[in-house]
This record gives sequence, C-alpha cells and structure tokens, in this order.
Amino acid sequence: MRVRHLQTHLADQGLVNSGKLSELQGVHVGVDAVFWLRSIQALKDPFADALGGIPPGIFGFVDKELAAFKDYGITPLFVFQGVSPGPQHSMFVPRMDNQMDMAWTHLAQGEKSAAQKCFAMSTSRINGDFVYFIFHHLRHKGYECMQAPYFAGAQLAHFAEQGVVQTILGPAGLLLYGVKSVMIHLNFAHRSFDWVDLQAVLEKWQLSWNDFVDACMLAGTEYCLTYPYLNLSHFQPVQQSRFNFDAAVSIIKQAPLINWMQTFPSEEMKTDHVDGYCTCKVLVQNTPVMHLQDQAIRPLGAAKPGSAPPPVPFNFSSIMGRKLPPNLYYLMLHGIISHKLPQALAKGEWTDKSQPLVDTKEFRSLLDDLQEYRMTALGLIAMHLHKQFQQMQILCKAYWESNTIRQALGTSLTTNLPPEARLIQPNLQKGLKWHIQRDAVDREMQRQGVQKVDFKFCLNWHAREFEQDGPLMRGITERGVPTCSDDLRSLSALVHFIVLEKLDLISSEDGGATVLSDVLKETPAHLTEPCLTALELMKYGQLNGEPFEAANPERPFPKEVRYPSAGHMTPAERAHTCSTFILCRVMSLVPMRLRNDMWDADVDFDLAAFHALVRMLKRTLRQLVEGAVANVLLRDLARAKLLPAGFMCSTPTAKEGYPNTPAELPSFMLPRACMGIVAKYFLSYEGRDAESFKTDLQKRFSCCMRPVEDLKIAFKFWEDLRRCVNTMAESLGAEELAEDMRSANELLEAKRRQLGI
Repeated sequence: MRVRHLQTHLADQGLVNSGKLSELQGVHVGVDAVFWLRSIQALKDPFADALGGIPPGIFGFVDKELAAFKDYGITPLFVFQGVSPGPQHSMFVPRMDNQMDMAWTHLAQGEKSAAQKCFAMSTSRINGDFVYFIFHHLRHKGYECMQAPYFAGAQLAHFAEQGVVQTILGPAGLLLYGVKSVMIHLNFAHRSFDWVDLQAVLEKWQLSWNDFVDACMLAGTEYCLTYPYLNLSHFQPVQQSRFNFDAAVSIIKQAPLINWMQTFPSEEMKTDHVDGYCTCKVLVQNTPVMHLQDQAIRPLGAAKPGSAPPPVPFNFSSIMGRKLPPNLYYLMLHGIISHKLPQALAKGEWTDKSQPLVDTKEFRSLLDDLQEYRMTALGLIAMHLHKQFQQMQILCKAYWESNTIRQALGTSLTTNLPPEARLIQPNLQKGLKWHIQRDAVDREMQRQGVQKVDFKFCLNWHAREFEQDGPLMRGITERGVPTCSDDLRSLSALVHFIVLEKLDLISSEDGGATVLSDVLKETPAHLTEPCLTALELMKYGQLNGEPFEAANPERPFPKEVRYPSAGHMTPAERAHTCSTFILCRVMSLVPMRLRNDMWDADVDFDLAAFHALVRMLKRTLRQLVEGAVANVLLRDLARAKLLPAGFMCSTPTAKEGYPNTPAELPSFMLPRACMGIVAKYFLSYEGRDAESFKTDLQKRFSCCMRPVEDLKIAFKFWEDLRRCVNTMAESLGAEELAEDMRSANELLEAKRRQLGI
C-alpha cells in the first residue's frame, strides 16, 4: 500500500538505514515483484508504451538483476499482486492527457529528449502485460514465484511472520502490516541496500503501531484521501511548499483518529473521507492471504503476533468481493491464470483504467466489441462455480466513463446506473465434445513432422479429420464435456481446440472448418500468430489503412503531429497515405529480433494508436486461453501438474528469438511496433541502392539485431496475409480490404524494385 510522502519523510528523519549486500548472503528475501521491477532503471524505456507496451530489453535486463541476486547469494521469493480493489481516488490515478500531447508535440518538432521526459511522466512502463510476461519468465528460469490471492504486501507480511523469508523488499507502506523491517532499495552497483526498522520509527515518532497506521491514513493512501486540514499551510513548516508527512504525525499525537473524523468542512466531505479510512483500515487488518498452516485463504489479521485477528466486517465482500472456491485460488496462486478473470467474478467489476497513449474512437469501439470474448472467458470458468458466479452481472468500468459508473460497486449493483453503463455476464454456452487421446496426438505429430502442438498443427489435424470424418470428429456434437489423456501434449491440443472453437475458426455448431481456418492453416508456423491477430482485427473492422479518429472531438490530436484526416486529403494523398498506413500496420505485427537495450530511434504516432488496439486484442485472447485452461483443470485439478514451469513463457529460447519460446500454450506476446517503424523508413527511403539502404538502416536502428532479414520476413507475412484476404474476400465481404491491399502492394513492390530488396 502506498502512503503519501512516507518514504520521503523517513529519509528526511534519518530513519533509512544502509547496509552492505554481503550481509544478505544466504538470506531468503520476500520480494514485492512489481516494486522490484519498478526499481530497475534499465526497464524504464520512455518509448516502451509507444512501441506497444514492452521495452526491447525486457528479459535481458531482468536477467542481469537475477544474476546479481545469485552473485550475492540472495534467494528471492517473488510475490505478485492478485485480486485487489482499485484505487478509490484520483490522487493515485492522475490523468496525463496534457503530458501525452506534449510528448508527441516535442517528438514532431525533433526534440527527442524532451519527448522522452514527457513519455516517461505520462506512461506506466511496468504495466499488466509486462508483469504477466515477467512472471512466467521467472517461473521458467526456476525462481520461486507466486501470485498472491489478494495484496502482495499482505502475503509477504504473513511469510515474514511465519519465518518463510528473513526480510522483505518492498515499499515503505509494508510497515502498515506490522512488518518489523523492510528493505526499500537494493543497489547492486554500489553493493548496498537501504532498509527501515519499524520499532525505530515508532520510538523516534513516539507512536504506537496503531497510531502509526492512523497517521499514514491521515496522510493519504490510494484508498483514503489526505485529511483536508493537512494541506493547509498552518500544518506545514514555513519553508515547505508541499505536503509534509510530519503534520500527520503531529495531529495523531494530539487526538486519536476518531476525534479528527468529527471535523470536516462539509458532511459530503466527511462521508467521503470516513468511508476511505474505514476501507483502508479493513484492508490493513483483514486482507485475505494464503495461510501456510492449512493452505487456506483467510484474513491476515494484522495485529500483534499471537493475538486473535480483528473481526471481519459483515459487508467485507463489498470491498474484497465474494470469496472464490479453493480450486480457483489454487490456479491463481500458481500463476496458471492471472487475477483478471477471478477478480471480475469476485467483485462484479471489469476495469480498464489505463488510457492508451493515443486515445481513438477505434480503440473504444474495439474495447466494446471484445466484451463477447470476455464473457466467453468468464463463462468457461464460471460453469464450474456456484450459481451466484454464473449469474453475476459484471459492470465494465473504463477510463473514459463517468464517476457514477467508475465509483459504483460491482458487488451491489442496486444503484441507479446511467443508461450507457455496460454490464456483461458469463457466457455459459456449452461447447463441442472434444476427445483428445495421446496416441492420436502422437500419430498426427509424426504425420505432420512437427515437434510442438500449436494452432497450425491443430488446424491441419482438424481439417484432415473433418474431411475424412476421422476419430477426432466422432461424437463431437454430442452432449458432454471435452476430455483428454493425462499428458501435456493432449492437454495442450485440447486447450488449442477450445480456443479455436471460441474464436469461430472451428464451427461450434457442427465442428466443421470455416473460411478463416482454411486460410490460416496454410500460413507458415512462425507467422501463424501474427496472421491470427490480423484476422481478428479484420473481423472487428480494425484492419485497414484509414487514419484514426480522436476519441473526444473536443481533444483533437496535437496539431504539431500533422496527423492526416480522411476529410482533408486529395484522392492521391489519401491513396498514398492509406497504402502506407496499412503496410506499416500489418508488418508491425511481425516481431523483430532486438538487442537488450533501450529503443534509440523514433516512434510513430499512427503505429502507437494501432498497437493500443493490438495490445488490447492480444490481452483478451490471452484471457480466452486462460479461460480454456481453467475450464479443463477445474474438472481435474491434478492435471495442473502436467504443465511445466514455462508453459506460458514468451522468452526467446535462442538468439534467433521469437517465435522460438518455451510456451506450450498461446501466450500472445506483444510484437511491438518496431517492424512497422522500420517498414515506414523503408518506404520513405530516398537512396537508390540496396547496400546504402542496409548500411543506413543498421545505423538508424542500432537496437535491431537483423533488421534486413526481419524486413524480408515482414514482406513474406504481408504476402501471406494478402493470400488470406484474397481467398476469403468474396465470402466474407472483404472486397474493399482486398482492393486496398492490392493498391498498397503496388507501392511496396515499386520500392522493393527500386532498392533491389
């Protein structure tokens, strides 16, 4: 839990101690994973969000930190955040519209350094996708990892109390849970660490632990506002122009918290603040954790060790959501599914709080369209749960919606919601009765000459069986549940088939092939996932070369960017612009091989807008995979043991890079926009020969390992996607897209002939 200015005040008061890393040799350290990731400076690439959410050196930089842990003999236990209530107040969710606009303006004016500063201020580099990929990277490398059922801090506090870890690396706010000491900084370069001792803090400030917690709440957290009078100059030192934590310490010494709750400028403010303080107190005392003694999920009870935990409020579920069944907690704790789907079922809320770097009408439209897949993913899990979860009305909360919607409690939707409120419900529709047997999988892999189960393997197997009415298709439409043999390949094949069915690449009515599956099965294996992504975008009308439109007409795109508008171009300008856009967007779906470094070239406004859509789509597809996995495992939890540690790991297994990863299931790694940026450079290159282009390309994009080879792969992907679109244009009404791609191809081929590439 973050506390306003706590860490700054601890430093000012001389309460931050320093030690040598050699003192931590042989120590088992509990690590707040997100806090740790945010402390790695090399991961803070200012252009990461504009590239699609993931910095180029994501895994390499993390591996350097892991090597440092090993060098100093420190054994980390990484704990990731689970289900948690969102911040109740805007103090911790600032709007950064102006900073984003300034970033693009500086970039358009050639002021790269100023642009990077604005991007750094307006984006969160350690986002949900980033954390997901790192979790599975750590598991694959054999590190101890767990996803807490709720707050990571509360789980770490329990581990410290039980002696599982000797100390904790995390924010100073962990002191609220009664943790005796917290490491707040590890500096491998200087071979030192900083830490805070709770008892020393209490003695210096002459507070009891309960008073310390109350002082922190008065100062403000993401769950309660700063006590209003603390912002007045009367409470601040004369030389201080900003809030000072010492004021909170001073007033809590004068009177207990309950007394200060009687003094507010208005009843409305009083209600708002008191509710926040009550919520915060409950979260500190009662956040559920996985208790080691009996492996049960129940409140932490952050009181003195050995004493009875404080009583849980009768309306506890309005804050934390409904309690989930043990099997679902098990899947969460082991990271088999992320917290997003369980959180929606527990709290009755689906929150999209992060505003994209370029907010467009198209992004908001896609977000709305993807609700269908979200309902399907929720239904795959809910069909194994109690009826209350199956009938759950889930309120969708997005960053652009009114306060009435964003502040409504999903667990008690009795309030009068406005007409535009979006409610979804788990889709419990029964699927096909797949029956996957180990010997059949082995025979088919031998026939196809492949070593791994993936979408291409499953599509080709299905096509052959459908044509011949083979064993895979027999009884597929009968009532019953899908089954598989007790081995990894059979389990993987079943999950792939369920996902293909839910994406309508296999007909859910008769199990037959579709136009989409017929074209996708012919795509080369290393391009299957980019092609699937493109087809999904096409399905929702988001694969084209049309300029994006600003989501809010009152906040148009920064004029300095000179982004084209469909209504302000001549036919020739429009044709050239749309051809360039669709070429770059399509080719940007192909990942590049990148060095472990920060992105040192420019970013592109149109591609940043496009990859906001790609990112949202891939996240949703990943959740659909999680739903399918949970659907299979909730019937027989013992099968979770079949999954290797790297079953969703997107880390390249060799220098050749993606798509060679340890993942056994589709992880839908973000491709980044790099290939599209390189493609745009190619299309606008003014030189006349291939050698000059290759030399200039490598100089311009030094972060790219093999830009020319990757560009040729992107050309092949473009050709393959054209084949797909041309094949199904007439049957799916995609003639206009096929014509647009034909025109764009003329532009591409002319440039390839010019440069001899």
